[in-house]
Amino acid sequence: KLPSFFKVETPIGTYNPDWAIVKHDDETIYLVRETKSIRNFEKLRNSESDKVRCGRKHFEALDVDFDVVTTSAEI
Repeated sequence: KLPSFFKVETPIGTYNPDWAIVKHDDETIYLVRETKSIRNFEKLRNSESDKVRCGRKHFEALDVDFDVVTTSAEI
């Protein structure tokens, strides 16, 4: 879990993703994951789904793998 001080500024407020995995070895891998109980964004609060959408765009612009997952096995 990312600490609460890790925030991404979005047009609708700050967004704090759930997980980030950074691996340094011969290669560097950055993964950001948001966990939700459902994949259907229409069932989430508007502010919650909007922040996830903004977070996705933010990490795509940085070329960082971002996904929404429903179980820890998907992380």
